[in-house]
Amino acid sequence: MLNAGAGADEEVRRALETLCRQYWYPIYYFVRRQGRTHHEAEDFTQQFFAHLLSTNAVETARPERGRFRTFLLSALRNSLTDEWRRSQTAKRGGGHAIASIELARAEQRFAEEPADQSLTPDQAFERAWAAELLGRAMARLREEYESSGRGALFAALAPRLLNSGEAGFAGQSSDQLGLNAHAVSMALNRLRRRLGLRLREEVSATVADGTDIDVELRLLIAALGA
Repeated sequence: MLNAGAGADEEVRRALETLCRQYWYPIYYFVRRQGRTHHEAEDFTQQFFAHLLSTNAVETARPERGRFRTFLLSALRNSLTDEWRRSQTAKRGGGHAIASIELARAEQRFAEEPADQSLTPDQAFERAWAAELLGRAMARLREEYESSGRGALFAALAPRLLNSGEAGFAGQSSDQLGLNAHAVSMALNRLRRRLGLRLREEVSATVADGTDIDVELRLLIAALGA
């Protein structure tokens, strides 16, 4: 985010495209939870990022002013009521190519979200942000295991990573993996530690001060719990 607000044009562009990849779905999800249709949310998400790419709006987001998510959410609320979104409806993306925004899958992902109507749009945004970080950490962990020839082990253990109830799991998986129950339990514990490290790395990339990492991790866990 700091790189997006300052620096050479190409550096700014790359930083903003990274922000697009990281936040496009939470933004789409927030707009859908506001009662907008899929196509309205799709249009708005592209327009919102086109606005960020074509203006210096991100320069107003500074660490001392609070979390970037707070800035982004405030900008979202303002943009949803701004006249510019209506005047640019015909220009999907505002003339900018938005990198790695998989809007083709957006509605499918939205349909798969837990149907918890008690969540406010703001809480839904927080949960989508948390799920996005967790998903990236899981993807990196999967790549790590697959590149070292342990893809089958990851596939077998991954469904249990976030589930503390292990009764019977180790025994059921031991034959499948060719390991005894104790070895399966040990492998699962190692995988959980690796996930914790990967998640910490993902969170560290979103904060300006390393002392905020633990606070953000607690917020992430709380958001997922919601």
